Amino acid sequence: MTRHAPVPAILILCAVLAGCGSTTTTSADRMTLQGTATGVSFPDAVVYLASGDATHTGATGQLTAPGTFRLDVTTPPPAGDAFDLLTVPDGCTVSGAAQNHPKVQFYDRLVVASPEGDPLGSIRELITAGGTLPFSRVARVYSDRATTVQATVRCGTTTELNYDVTLRKGWNAVEYAVASNSVGMKTLGTVTTSFESSLNLPYISVVMAPGVLTFRDNATAQVAATLYQEGGLGGTFTLETDIEGLTVTPAEVSLGGPLSVATQPGAAVLSRLGLGSQALRTTLTFMYTGKVNGVRPFVVTVNNEYGQQVGRGDGTLDVQRP
Repeated sequence: MTRHAPVPAILILCAVLAGCGSTTTTSADRMTLQGTATGVSFPDAVVYLASGDATHTGATGQLTAPGTFRLDVTTPPPAGDAFDLLTVPDGCTVSGAAQNHPKVQFYDRLVVASPEGDPLGSIRELITAGGTLPFSRVARVYSDRATTVQATVRCGTTTELNYDVTLRKGWNAVEYAVASNSVGMKTLGTVTTSFESSLNLPYISVVMAPGVLTFRDNATAQVAATLYQEGGLGGTFTLETDIEGLTVTPAEVSLGGPLSVATQPGAAVLSRLGLGSQALRTTLTFMYTGKVNGVRPFVVTVNNEYGQQVGRGDGTLDVQRP
């Protein structure tokens, strides 16, 4: 599944960016991204194209420890996922020339996940020499047509999106940079790049199916739950809810952490400890002893040994007891 926000949202929200590796494009509709990333070293994992908080799983690549990856994209992205490069949000204006309005898909990095689906981190491509924008990096754009766009989108008095790109139909590599209140995208010149990897912030996401706990005459409700370990977070954690009278069993879970992080990020090496199944799949049993009927949201919080919240899951409580 591929999800994409309109490009201004992608550009503004992706303040921490970059992308991939050395690129070999065999045709407009086929692309290979490969290289070796430095910064942290992941265990064997899978990689996907990504932008913003969206991940495109239509093409799956492989990453082998310490950080060598390859992703072959052999088909174009789905046309239904494309958006107008010059999307103008409410309250914004556009100036400049655009030879047609290209429909594009935009990818600024690779996301790294365990084979079980746990988000671990990202690989980004930084421009180390030859760039024309401050702190620029490489992004990939798939365009539905050959086009030239030289335009600026202004939102209010401060935010600007500046385009100066010539795109061919199919895959393109572009220079891309984000500042505090502006974004730039330019045709990529002759540059030197390096690949940088980083861990996600550790977090545990709890996904419940079904997401609704129904209490009629029943004393308990059971749901299938998956606990995803973002950033390789592992250990023993307690589970509790935010509604008085709603308890969950088991109240404690143990998650094996696949990664061990060195103290200096610049020279961090992650020990390969055996990945195993890092997405814990289990059954949660809920009991509700409260007296309040009705439908309302609830939260399952995941706490570490110090009582700090390190994750959560959201659901709905439906109580209709006599």
